[in-house]
Amino acid sequence: MNVIDDLLLNILVLTVPIVLSHIFWLDRPDNTDRYYKYGDVLIFVISSVLAIFCMTHPVFKFTGIEFDLRIIPLLIAFLYSGVRSGLAVSAAILVFSYFMNGALFIWSFTLSALLVPFILAFIALSNWKHLTPKVMFPSLLACVSALATFCLTMLDRISSFVAMDGTFLLYGLLFCVIHFFTMWFLTSLIARIQENIAMRQEVHRSEKLNVLSELAASVAHEIRNPMTVARGFMQILSQSQVTEEKKQIYTSMVIKEIDRAQAIITDYLSFAKPEAEKLVQLNVSELTNKLSNLIHPYASMRGVEISIDMEPSLNIQANQEKLIQCLVNLTKNGIEAMPEGGQLRIAGFKQGSKVIVQITDSGVGMTSEQINRLGTPFYSTKDKGTGLGMMVSYRIIKTFGGLIEVTSQPDQGTRVTISLPAA
Repeated sequence: MNVIDDLLLNILVLTVPIVLSHIFWLDRPDNTDRYYKYGDVLIFVISSVLAIFCMTHPVFKFTGIEFDLRIIPLLIAFLYSGVRSGLAVSAAILVFSYFMNGALFIWSFTLSALLVPFILAFIALSNWKHLTPKVMFPSLLACVSALATFCLTMLDRISSFVAMDGTFLLYGLLFCVIHFFTMWFLTSLIARIQENIAMRQEVHRSEKLNVLSELAASVAHEIRNPMTVARGFMQILSQSQVTEEKKQIYTSMVIKEIDRAQAIITDYLSFAKPEAEKLVQLNVSELTNKLSNLIHPYASMRGVEISIDMEPSLNIQANQEKLIQCLVNLTKNGIEAMPEGGQLRIAGFKQGSKVIVQITDSGVGMTSEQINRLGTPFYSTKDKGTGLGMMVSYRIIKTFGGLIEVTSQPDQGTRVTISLPAA
């Protein structure tokens, strides 16, 4: 039972760094460049520590000989980091052997001098990275390396006239089998992690391409409509029998459609690059007065009453033009959600380290499905809406370090809550 316990302990210690490095390092996209820069150093350090642990915790002992798994971290360094890391791990093993057990240093040095060239030759001749089964080759290499180590041990015992029996040969066979299956387990784990990372990156690239293609198609479709209308009116205007009165009507309609196309392009450009170039300290309370002046005529035309309740000195770090653009989009949506008139309430207060701005309407409301789709490309609950306004608003607030939350129920109105870090 002690042999099984020691074996499981070694396998656990060998497995944990692989899993932890994947969770805390490889699984984060922002660490990709740092991994390519410092990955070899990381593998060297981890492999050296693991090799030393295996040397101090052998799997089993037999008549003064310790059978350990130091070959496995050594092979991992050679296979996944290159020759320099492998040689560095070999040097770490020799240094540890010299200081901890000087009597066996000559044996460790001889073993490394014979085993390392064998491993390098095996890797160079096989070109293993281009093989389809990348798990079987490291497993066979570990087994062959363990067999070579056992054969050298057996030659040493023969030269020292030490008797050998069937138990010793059984231990040697078990030593090779343990190396094979342990390496197979670890390389299978590494291969699966690499496949998952590659698959995740491919999915991210596909999602970006899909969003780009959908956005481009939607923009083209939205712009084509007003352009088609404008082109039709221009063809009518080119006819000589059109009266002067109709020319003025058609001309105004052409200008209106061109303005509509220009607004779509402006919203698209704002979504594509919404970053605020200059952030300054703003008082949201004072900014709301400017917002009221901008939307009051539009609200009066639709029979909507606006009420504002803002606490004083709600200071944030933001860009004034971008924030006004966002608030106009959100309040305009609230006004248009009340086709028969109603009340639009704008409230602002401080909550902890956040400045909260709430825009509440008494309009038609939305379902949970509609709320979840807000901010997606060209989704709008309005007949003539493009959805770009909400996309731009979400993106602008995000650049300020804030968050937009929408709560709504059908026929009970909608509340948009903007939370921004207080200055």
